[in-house]
This record gives sequence, structure tokens and C-alpha cells, in this order.
Amino acid sequence: MRNYLSRTKITSCLISFALLGSTAGSAVADEEAAFEKEIEYRQGTMNILSWNTKAIGGMLKGKTPYDAEKVKTHAKDIASVASLDLLAGFPEDSESEDSAALADIWMDFDDFEQKMADFRNAASGLNSAAQSGDQASVGNAMKDLGETCKGCHKKYKN
Repeated sequence: MRNYLSRTKITSCLISFALLGSTAGSAVADEEAAFEKEIEYRQGTMNILSWNTKAIGGMLKGKTPYDAEKVKTHAKDIASVASLDLLAGFPEDSESEDSAALADIWMDFDDFEQKMADFRNAASGLNSAAQSGDQASVGNAMKDLGETCKGCHKKYKN
């Protein structure tokens, strides 16, 4: 009977350790999945911004006919995305082969945050200009927005 109890205790301990290990593995997998979602969020928001800015830029450059109503919609969408917590898409150490983000982001995160705030302000300015309907104001506001994009991309994007 004594031998049986010892084997039962050992078996119970082994099962407990196995369950604990699988739970820890599951937690790591959950963290990795969340990390990937944060990067997908970042890339998704950047794709939305790119699509909308290219549409306005195309109109301002005469590649497509200027349509003030479309500009208003694109500018509103840019401002809406800019108002999101874009920094949530930049978890620490999330540079990878699948991302154009450089490690410098996390080396000088305060500067990166400031550049994101500048972008948010420029996006708001573009939206205001677009809603006014004045094409010249939209052009100036797009120039300002482009400068904030370049300022960040030049330093923090591959």
C-alpha cells in the first residue's frame, strides 16, 4: 500500500507540473498573439492613413479631379485615425523583418511620441482646412501633414 501511495503522489505531482507547464506555454502563446495583433493594428492604421493621404495628394497634384467632398471625407478619416491610440501599435521591441519600424523608436520613445503628437495636430489641421472647402488651405495643410510624416519616417522607418 505504501508503494502505491508513493506512486500516486508522484503521478499527481507529474500531472500537476505538466498542467502548470501547459498553462505557462499557453500564456506565452497568448502574449505572442497579442504582440502580433498590436503590430497588425499599427500596420492597419498606417495603411488607412496612406490610402487617404494618397487620394488627397493625387487630387492636389492633378492626377485625379479635385473633389472637395471627397477631400473632406479623406481628411476626416485621417483625423479620426490620428486621434486613435497609435502608440498602442508600437509595443516595445516590435521591430521585425515583417515591419518597417526601426529599433530607434524604442531608443528615443519620447521623441517618437512627440512626432506622433505633431502628426495628430497636423491631421486635425488638415481636417479643418478640408471642411472649409478652400483648396489652397488644403494644400498648405497637406504640406504640413507630409512634413510630420517625413519627420517620423525618416528617423524611424526602414
